[in-house]
Amino acid sequence: MSNLLTWLEISKSSLIHNLKQFKKVISPKIQLMAVVKSNAYGHGLIECARIFEKAGADWLGVVNLDEALALKKTGLKKPVMVLSYFDASPGSLGPLTQAIKKGVRLPIYDFKTAKWLSSIALKAHKTAYLHLKIDTGTSRLGALPSESVGFIKRLLKLPNLQLEGLFSHLADSENPNQTFTNKQIDTFEKLITKLEKQGINIPLRHLACSAATILNKRSWFNMVRIGISLYGLYSIQDGLQKIKRKYPWFYLKPALSWYTKVIQVKELSTGTNIGYGLTYKAKRKTKIAVLPIGYWDGYDRKLSNQADVLIHGQRAPVRGRVCMNIAMVDITDISNVRVGDRVTLIGCDGKEEITADELAKKIGTINYEVVTRINPLLTRLYK
Repeated sequence: MSNLLTWLEISKSSLIHNLKQFKKVISPKIQLMAVVKSNAYGHGLIECARIFEKAGADWLGVVNLDEALALKKTGLKKPVMVLSYFDASPGSLGPLTQAIKKGVRLPIYDFKTAKWLSSIALKAHKTAYLHLKIDTGTSRLGALPSESVGFIKRLLKLPNLQLEGLFSHLADSENPNQTFTNKQIDTFEKLITKLEKQGINIPLRHLACSAATILNKRSWFNMVRIGISLYGLYSIQDGLQKIKRKYPWFYLKPALSWYTKVIQVKELSTGTNIGYGLTYKAKRKTKIAVLPIGYWDGYDRKLSNQADVLIHGQRAPVRGRVCMNIAMVDITDISNVRVGDRVTLIGCDGKEEITADELAKKIGTINYEVVTRINPLLTRLYK
């Protein structure tokens, strides 16, 4: 680690703890999909998938074919499902054939794509396992409920396809007021009832995300999809007290810490400008530390003159604009800072802590974005 200037440390025990917290919430009959999409929300796709599979996840969820095939190459045994999209053009024949051969579960929401997948599976002498996505109110990807019964009847006539799952996505699951979530659940349930009356029973039904799993038992069906909270981050802010009342024992452990090192220390005289655009002028004789971290690494430019980092257990404010690869922090009130000293961007140092939520608040976003946008090329150490 001594040759690394910027790196992340991911706590295996925290990831396992968070998964087991959700296992404790849900019924033993309910399956749990560990969502590792988008490089496991910045935590590292392959290693997190391995940890979750070993810890008891029943399924693994990814965003696209690239992630699905990357997991399949590792020899993981649990079913892998593409949750969002894949290229259904003729140019994607190779990857789609490979995915079908390896048993990757694919989302479906239009008949043209279903026919295309059927033809690929037929030529490969394999069965393509599909999950039909229903738009119950989020107005993103998905077939409309009013069209879904007819869609499914047509789909079931196509060769080499197995409709394994029915799923949807919730638009307002984090809201302590579950009115809209219940409306979506009602829509989903009504479709299932219509299908069952016509003798169509789709084995897997999944709707719940991290927030819904905690706040709304109706959303469970027979599988839940847990994403951001597996990494120790709450998607719910306003509803935390409600969670504590319902599950007093429930808590999450943030798994990610982000570090860099001081690469230069210098003293500036009063009135000296710092950084691009001259956005900060030293109000006193100031000592700064220069850090090899910037927006290319995922340290948001909007943190300029807003955020703190931790050095020797103390807060050092960012001064001037965050650059592409460099940031400057004020260490005037911190003694004995030297080149090579560790700097905490996210995580604990002594009694002080900087969280993804703190950074998210400063730049007007959510904790998801803070961690997911950390550059995937940065080294991640699993401890």
